[in-house]
Amino acid sequence: MLCVSKKVDYALSALSFLAVHAGRVCSAREIAQTHNLPLPRLMNLLKRLHRHGLVRSVRGVRGGYLVSDALDRVSLYDLITFLEVDPSHRVNGEAIAGNGFAPIQALQYRLIGFLKNVSVADLILPGRRIDVPLERVRSKPKAVKQQNRLEASLSPA
Repeated sequence: MLCVSKKVDYALSALSFLAVHAGRVCSAREIAQTHNLPLPRLMNLLKRLHRHGLVRSVRGVRGGYLVSDALDRVSLYDLITFLEVDPSHRVNGEAIAGNGFAPIQALQYRLIGFLKNVSVADLILPGRRIDVPLERVRSKPKAVKQQNRLEASLSPA
């Protein structure tokens, strides 16, 4: 299973919160409290998202962040690269891939292609979110356990 880092998870949570509350300035503290995120880390992520044009910041006593309109133009790959890859490990804006065996390189190539085809908007904007069956979101609900047992019993020994 593909795993994302806490940075990417926190960034997607913050962007999702801002998308749901579009048009309203939301403070980092409000986002952190709602999603139970560490405020200092979230503030650093929001600054980085602001630098890359994914959020707009509003200064002042009632300041905070607004979601940008650019979410359609930013892929999940771009978001991961913004947050995870040190700029010194890029060539022409692309992350430098490590050397590996051919099957791993092929897999990495396919995964990068997939990540480039999923926009951030597809993940967070209400009405555009990619649907995931509820039983896949929960941790092993009863129905999935029964499904796994049924599949195991049907497979040849």
